Amino acid sequence: MTLISMVSTILISLVAFIITRPTTAATTKSISKHQIHHTHKFQTQPHDNIVRTVLSNVQQTTINKGDESSLIDVDVSSTQLDDNSAGSLVEELLQRLQNDDNSTQEKKAPLKIKLALAMNKITPFGASKLIDTLINRSENSMEEEEDEIEEITTNGTTTSGEDEEGNNDVEDTDATTQVEESSILIEELDLSFNDIGGHGLHPPSTELLDSIRRLFESNDRSSVVPSVLVLENCGIDPVFCRSIGRGILTAYESKTRTTNSMRRPSVLHLGGNSDIGDAGCVALAASLRMAIDENSNEPVLEELDLSSCDIGDAGAEALALAISSNHGCILRLDLSNNKISDAGCKALARAIVDSRLCSGITFEEIILDNNSIGDEGASVLAEALGCGASKSISLRSCTIQAQGMTAFGSAIATLANRKDCDSNHFHVDLSGNKFGLKKIKKKKSSAGRIKDKASSNIKFVGKTLMGAAKRFSSESMGISADSDDDEEIMGGLVDDIDEENDIDDGRKLISCGAQAFVAEILRADQPSTTEKSNRQISIDMRQCCLDDAAIDALSASIVGSKAIQLSIDVSMNGFDEDIVDALIHYESDGELLSSMAEEHMEYVDRLARAEEAIGCFSDDEFDLGYDEEYDDYNQYDDYDPYDDF
Repeated sequence: MTLISMVSTILISLVAFIITRPTTAATTKSISKHQIHHTHKFQTQPHDNIVRTVLSNVQQTTINKGDESSLIDVDVSSTQLDDNSAGSLVEELLQRLQNDDNSTQEKKAPLKIKLALAMNKITPFGASKLIDTLINRSENSMEEEEDEIEEITTNGTTTSGEDEEGNNDVEDTDATTQVEESSILIEELDLSFNDIGGHGLHPPSTELLDSIRRLFESNDRSSVVPSVLVLENCGIDPVFCRSIGRGILTAYESKTRTTNSMRRPSVLHLGGNSDIGDAGCVALAASLRMAIDENSNEPVLEELDLSSCDIGDAGAEALALAISSNHGCILRLDLSNNKISDAGCKALARAIVDSRLCSGITFEEIILDNNSIGDEGASVLAEALGCGASKSISLRSCTIQAQGMTAFGSAIATLANRKDCDSNHFHVDLSGNKFGLKKIKKKKSSAGRIKDKASSNIKFVGKTLMGAAKRFSSESMGISADSDDDEEIMGGLVDDIDEENDIDDGRKLISCGAQAFVAEILRADQPSTTEKSNRQISIDMRQCCLDDAAIDALSASIVGSKAIQLSIDVSMNGFDEDIVDALIHYESDGELLSSMAEEHMEYVDRLARAEEAIGCFSDDEFDLGYDEEYDDYNQYDDYDPYDDF
């Protein structure tokens, strides 16, 4: 459970009771949602009060029989529930809903339940009892089904290939597949912030480990096993992870399992359990790798959240091996706030690419926020984006600089022209990486140092952007002609000199990552049509120290790209809302974007001309003769570096 979700839970506590009645108006999807939230309400009252109140609310809730899907959302987090009261609540709630469903003859769509029991006083014993309640209901359901099949058989109805006269013209049927599924589904069970892992006052429980194993190895079509299991900040350790892995493997190795009989958690949230570490991650990865079903394309786990679990490169590489060996075993992976470096990131990226190339499976999302990942790891992960192997990549608050941004720009240019992608919507989040250069400052130094810095930067950026300047002229982009403000020649290119490290080469040059990103997009071949394609790519660059030059460059990438629809979020960089909105929604203010794009293309053109001019002079002839401090992108009002030419 994240901090945002905790704050949301506290705000919900202000509402004593909320029930949203289903709408009767015709909609595209008839879905009714009933919220029964009592967060914090019963902290000072007896536990049995909350059980009676919730059951009473459920009894009063009216569910439309024609709904395609109905959802009852019960949240009793932070209500001081202990083991007995939590178990009673779950058991009586399921019994009440099952009885209501059995009393109705009309066939309805399954009723879904979301149950939040976070931040209570549930111990390993209580968690085991609660899970056993779900499993025992499953086993009881199967026993009833087997009794029905046996009764049908004893009454003369055969399920074999022979009719009553012994002829083999009766179609074979699987007795198990003839039993209808139950009409109740647990959509999500949240037990976060309960000491069920044993890292606090309560020791690990062998009963709980056995219960969690049986929960994941369930092979019947019981409706009470949750699809989403949330166990965040519960003190879970590697032993707990091995129990989950054993359950998964047992389910896949069962000879009686059929493709449509799987009913076990497919989404697993284990974030905030720092005891898991590499050992627990390897245990889960081993089960993902070996749980192979050649007759099914379903993933072993649709989503695995291992954020803030103290996982390093060893755990990341184990997961990479699982993804590469068992293609499609997992589709969403969250490894944020761990200790993964470039080595682990590269292993994961290559595994995702291998899965795409070998089986055509596209990874839905990989999150590697707040890890020690720099340009090297980001460059390999960018390749996964470029070949369409992952729809969403998040690398927030890492250490990505210009080289990594160049790789992502190249990947987007490649992705724009691919014809074999499964999706037309891609997302990359690079927020919190300080690849921009918000300010330009010059340490007081000799004119020779200024000369070296100017010529080096012009050559570096001029060569990169010269081709883009020629292809994306003012005519092709629908913007006006040249500007005579040459003083912006060095905007956004030079950062402060690090005096301590300025020993060997005499200077430390830092290129703007946003401009390097844009250069790769603009240099790519663009279609001749003026209409943009329907392929949409959204890029998040919040809190990236972007300056005015970077914003102009990003505007040029949006205006000049014809093969894709770019959307770039530059909020939290200190710019006006109209600029932020224009970069996110191109159609909102195309004139503003075109104006900023014009500034960038004129700037690129001057860089190209400046490089040619510098090439005509020797070092002795080139002397700017200027030794005063200058400030930001547009503040060169009293100085033109080309006056001496």
